[in-house]
Amino acid sequence: MGIAGTFIFMIVIGAVIGAVTNHLAIQMLFRPYKAYYLFGKRVPFTPGLIPRRRDELAKQMGLMVVNHLLTPEGIKKRLVSDSAKKQALQVGEQLIQNLSLSEMTVKAALEKIGVKHPGEAADAWISRWTDDKLNELFRRYEHQTLKEALPLEVQEKLEEKIPMISGYILSRSIRYFESEEGKIRLGNMIDDFLKERGMLGSMVQMFLGNSSLADRVLPELLKFLRNEETNKLLSDLLKNEWGKLKEYTFNEADEKWNAKVLIFSLKRRVLQAFSTAPFFENTIGSLTARYEDDLNHRVLPALLDKLLEGISTNLESVLKRMRLEEIVKEQVDQFPVQRLEEMVLSISKKEFKMITYLGGLLGGIIGAIQALFVILF
Repeated sequence: MGIAGTFIFMIVIGAVIGAVTNHLAIQMLFRPYKAYYLFGKRVPFTPGLIPRRRDELAKQMGLMVVNHLLTPEGIKKRLVSDSAKKQALQVGEQLIQNLSLSEMTVKAALEKIGVKHPGEAADAWISRWTDDKLNELFRRYEHQTLKEALPLEVQEKLEEKIPMISGYILSRSIRYFESEEGKIRLGNMIDDFLKERGMLGSMVQMFLGNSSLADRVLPELLKFLRNEETNKLLSDLLKNEWGKLKEYTFNEADEKWNAKVLIFSLKRRVLQAFSTAPFFENTIGSLTARYEDDLNHRVLPALLDKLLEGISTNLESVLKRMRLEEIVKEQVDQFPVQRLEEMVLSISKKEFKMITYLGGLLGGIIGAIQALFVILF
């Protein structure tokens, strides 16, 4: 073999060795996928580097994700950014717009998610809640007088309203006695009064007649009701009764007037008048459309701010409870090595080829240097 042949031969051998060793080194990152044993001893370099270090790799990837990728600071920064808020508002507005077009009733929507008879359930809940609150108030104030329970300002306000109440009672009385029903009632009252007086009453009826006496009494009665002194008298009587009432404890009021039963009866009547059942017959679209402007411009931004603030405040503790590093580790452990190899090679295929070619180039250069030494020495 001549000098040129030797030179070329050694360059080719060096290039082949360099390229093959680099290619083999790349393959040994992943292969073999499992360990091989010979005479009970594990064959060196089996399995490949990544399969052998899989547990450590999974652990380090989990720590990298938690400590450097999905950090609380990074997520908070993203959440409070203007772009994130803008996107969230757009999603919320789109949702509200879709809801405003819905023909489904509130009752149907709730029944669809498992809430049966929502109107009756809501009324029952409100009734139980008000019963509990009233009983709690009764227990708290059962030994207190009304004077002690009511604030001084409230008592003063109520006392200021007594003349108005008195005027209202008198005006309603005047209106009643001026009506036909009132005139008939007044006549009956006079008739009953005269009957109780025996012969004297019969003589008066015989001389005047019942209707004539009622016609004479009515103007005087109306004059009495319109008199300022009557208003003052009634106001004084109401103030006097109010003063006595303030000294009653709730227990005494309950024993005397059965106050607790009256209050609960009044509560039931009020709840019947304000039943929630009609609300649940409304469509979601009609309710949403009615408040769409408020929802879009006031409620949604405020709700979003509160939501983001709550997430930011509790984000770090939530991430700790989620233990993301363990989740990542479990996922990496379950990920097939073959699939991981395909992913890495698909991303870095060109780079790995260049490493192989670089190995061939360096091997060829080393072969040329060796050939030169052989020829010279």
